Amino acid sequence: MTRKKKSPMSRRLNRTHKPVLIDTSPLLLLLVGAYDESLIGKFKRVSRYNQTDFDLLVQYLAGRKVCVTPGVLAEMSNLAMGLKRGEFGRLIDHNIQELKRMDERYVPKDTIFDMREFRRIGVTDTSLLVAAEECEGEILTADHPLCFRCRKKGISATHMTELQWQGDHLL
Repeated sequence: MTRKKKSPMSRRLNRTHKPVLIDTSPLLLLLVGAYDESLIGKFKRVSRYNQTDFDLLVQYLAGRKVCVTPGVLAEMSNLAMGLKRGEFGRLIDHNIQELKRMDERYVPKDTIFDMREFRRIGVTDTSLLVAAEECEGEILTADHPLCFRCRKKGISATHMTELQWQGDHLL
């Protein structure tokens, strides 16, 4: 039996088998890009990204357990409601099976409120920190303060600009 070799890019972008707790912005990019790649540069909430960023994100997540928190889903939903009339429903319909495959990590509100970070980074980001600690996962975010807080606490974190940088050097 012969084994297919992974491309060098996939080895670098998918360097660990830890679960990935995906933050709002990367999740929205993933869903919008999967629904209609042409919206990536046009929809305000993902306009800072391009097709290559979407491709790198998909490659980074390939074969990994992707996790969300209820807070991330709520934020994603609120932001995606900014799509043109009727588009939100089609975006969700197109991605519903992928969303259902994602693991959900619930963090009780009292746990969030008891964390010192809550007062600095809010409910959603604090829930990501707690969930990442509990499942020994990695956080994927486009939020610099969250990324900094993760690293300060010893939690693995990847910022979207790191994916972009890796892609620039591998393409």
